[in-house]
Amino acid sequence: MRRPLQIWLAFAACAAIVVAALAWLTREAVRADLARSSADAREDLQRRINLALWRMDTKLAPLLASEAARPAYYYDALLPSDNGGGYGASVQPSPLAAGAPDNVLLNFACASNGQWSSPQATQPAQEIGGSQSWLPAQQVAANSKRLSELAAQVNVADLLKQLPSESLPSATGPQEQLSWDLQTESPGSFYGNYAFVAPNSAPPEAQANQQAGVQGKGASRDAQQAAPQQLAGGGDNDLQQRSSRYQSVTQQEFVKQRRENPYNVSFENAPANRGVVEGVSRPLWVDDELLLARRVTQGDQQRVVGSWLDWPAIRTDLLSEVNDLLPDASLQPVTDVDAADPSRMLAGIPAMIVPREKLLAFGITPAMTWALAIGWTALVVALAAVAALLAGVIALSERRAAFVSSVTHELRTPLTTFRMYAEMLAAGMVPSEERRREYLATLQTEAERLSRLVENVLSYARLERGRRPERVDRLTAAALLDRFSGRLQQRAAQAEMQLEVQVAPAAADAKLLTDAGVVEQILFNLVDNAAKYAARADDRRIHVEATVDASRVDFTVRDHGPGFAAGALARRDAPFRKSAQEAAESAPGVGLGLALCRRLAKQLGGTLSVESAETGATVVLRLPRDA
Repeated sequence: MRRPLQIWLAFAACAAIVVAALAWLTREAVRADLARSSADAREDLQRRINLALWRMDTKLAPLLASEAARPAYYYDALLPSDNGGGYGASVQPSPLAAGAPDNVLLNFACASNGQWSSPQATQPAQEIGGSQSWLPAQQVAANSKRLSELAAQVNVADLLKQLPSESLPSATGPQEQLSWDLQTESPGSFYGNYAFVAPNSAPPEAQANQQAGVQGKGASRDAQQAAPQQLAGGGDNDLQQRSSRYQSVTQQEFVKQRRENPYNVSFENAPANRGVVEGVSRPLWVDDELLLARRVTQGDQQRVVGSWLDWPAIRTDLLSEVNDLLPDASLQPVTDVDAADPSRMLAGIPAMIVPREKLLAFGITPAMTWALAIGWTALVVALAAVAALLAGVIALSERRAAFVSSVTHELRTPLTTFRMYAEMLAAGMVPSEERRREYLATLQTEAERLSRLVENVLSYARLERGRRPERVDRLTAAALLDRFSGRLQQRAAQAEMQLEVQVAPAAADAKLLTDAGVVEQILFNLVDNAAKYAARADDRRIHVEATVDASRVDFTVRDHGPGFAAGALARRDAPFRKSAQEAAESAPGVGLGLALCRRLAKQLGGTLSVESAETGATVVLRLPRDA
């Protein structure tokens, strides 16, 4: 008992080590897979963010470029022109006087002394430009109120401090010179404290081809075509690339607006506009309002011109552009550009996209799930197989040990009898002829007992090797019992018991196709068991009965002994289930009989059932009838 326990403890320790190792590998594999899934999710999110930023900046670029490139004198209600020079000056209404552009609440100008004006908040001068050049009085009044609200929110001195000091190139020369100035004199293209208009990377001859006739829609399409090539980048690099697209669109718009105007006259050389230096535009936040403003210097006077952008409308338009990529995203103003994440920033305005997506919606991949499931299943199956094999080996080892022990005990008694009687007979210690015959009969009985033991063991060995009985004997049930009933009666007589053989009339002619020798061995073992275990019963009869039904013939062996104990019934199918102690305390045998009979019956196509009752044991051999 101790050795099997040690074996099972060793197996449990090995199994625990293997399970622990696989559990550690599983944890590391899941951790690595989750990390990869998380990285893939972040990469996918950043890819969609980059594409969304390109879309939004592409949509926003025409509006900002138009406002940033607009001449500073357009922010005055009246535009004095030179008309070719000198003394033929005339006055025209600003194109902005007819209304603010889309997504612009108000165009404004404010002097350093705090004086504010707007072409949309100026009372119309009917004699200049006609009524179509001015807003209705009601709209002018509303814009005047809006201008007053803006003036109350903005401190002009603080606003001037936030605007870049870089200036735009002069637009008074020929167009080719203007393109060259854009390339060589305009400021850098970075965000934060940098200018809005930047140099184009194209040479002067290419810039000449980008001048008049380039529309915002075409620039947007150009940006959209370039965007996918930039998605691999991110952070500052991606922001700079998107900013450079703004610079290109703004430069084209700058050349276009300085070359053309609705009146087809020159305003740059008018006396009122001479000496004006325009700074580059910067988008900035004043409380919750978004302004696009720039510095304008003339002599020692400075003022600010710009546009009050409709941030709620712009935000709605931009988010609708990317609803398929980031359905729950939002845009938030950024007041500290240097501290913001450049990979989430818009290049056109100080705002960043917030995706509002949880990156917790990922898990281990199906491939990893299947791999782990297969691995654990294989481990469980392997451990179960090893445990079953180990249990079988231990059980077989125990049965072999029990068999050796019981056979040793079973052989010891007849061998001792053989030796003792043989020595007595050889030494002439048995003078009586009757006693000698008695001793010889005892030797014969022990020899038969050993012969049956060897025969049963050899029969079981043949079954283990797969040799099946040959069903070649065709005979009736009555003939079969008559064939070996004498041997059965002899065995019962040796135990001083009486054998009663009964064949039902219907079974007498029932035909069987079987191996008569095997059937004899089965019934003899059953009668032998009855003779061993029911020898002390008051009723010393052993019944052998043959009955029949439609498909089988039943041979029943019944005695009046103690019957089968519960433990014996539980292990009746296991061979060699008899220890040395049990062999010493019970009837002779090695515990092979019932197991052998059951397997022999199965090889004949029949069954062997065991029943226990208060009146004794009953064993039924059922064999199929021959057609």
